[in-house]
Amino acid sequence: MCYPKNKIKKSKFGYFTTTSGKKVTFFLAGTATIGLVLVNFVPHTVGLNYYKDFIQCYRNGEPLPISEKVAKRFSRAKDMLNIKKTVYPVETFSVFGFDLFNAGYTKSRFGIKIGVPVNYDYDSIDSVKWNEITYKNKEINWDSENGKLLKQSIVLTEAEQTFGFCKALLQAQTNSVILNSIFPAITFLAMYTFGRYLNLSQGLLSRPFGLRMVMYTILGSFGYGSWSFMKDYTQVTSDAEIDKKLSSLGSEFVTAGISFYDKQLKKNIALRELMGDDTYTAKGNVNYLLRQKSLPLTIRKSYFEEMCKKENEGLINN
Repeated sequence: MCYPKNKIKKSKFGYFTTTSGKKVTFFLAGTATIGLVLVNFVPHTVGLNYYKDFIQCYRNGEPLPISEKVAKRFSRAKDMLNIKKTVYPVETFSVFGFDLFNAGYTKSRFGIKIGVPVNYDYDSIDSVKWNEITYKNKEINWDSENGKLLKQSIVLTEAEQTFGFCKALLQAQTNSVILNSIFPAITFLAMYTFGRYLNLSQGLLSRPFGLRMVMYTILGSFGYGSWSFMKDYTQVTSDAEIDKKLSSLGSEFVTAGISFYDKQLKKNIALRELMGDDTYTAKGNVNYLLRQKSLPLTIRKSYFEEMCKKENEGLINN
């Protein structure tokens, strides 16, 4: 049956089925692929200083300096890992929160920057003015049971701080920056190519747009799942390798690893109760729901406990 031209209902997306529309789509796909690479790579390389300035901790409009004692501990950590300034520049700066932060890429001339939280400057529980400290702009009840637990967990010994610094430096030595830049681009390009192939081979461009939307949704979900798996698997594997390297530095690091991760878990448990959110699980691990973005802290602590047990058994046998 034939219809007059003015009765034919044209799809609002019909342009993308034309030759010029296909060229535009191809250009946009290429731009998105490059953009996915740059959005993660640039902040850790050419934009590293701007990235640092954005997340740095300030006081009265000025960057909060790193104390001399903390700088010495960081220098000791570099010496233990045989990191020299001539290899790549390493810089520390203050950050908010209670966790170390690392940015940069050791294989670039821009080097790495390690963010040091304020609690690394605490020497003892009694030396801190707790009433002046807030978390995410919220008051903390330091006299409560969980408040006291948080106090104990964020005051780290020199050995625990050195362990944390070495852990951050080893993380910066991995290829996570380049891999996390490549993974989303590869996934997007693969899904775009497969979708284009299906459109051409199955003649989907002449079919209703709703049908293609179903295909795009399936491909998008599969692509997101693939990217998540690659990113999470790489990080979990990297975490395990870092812990192995740390344990090989000596029995002092094995002992420090146990106490370091124990305090991390206690800190998370205390924050979970004090802040009233589900960022952390009841055991102190980060709550990732369906994904596993890093190796659980309970597993990392158990690894060092097992290493300590083996060392003790070896001493007994000798």
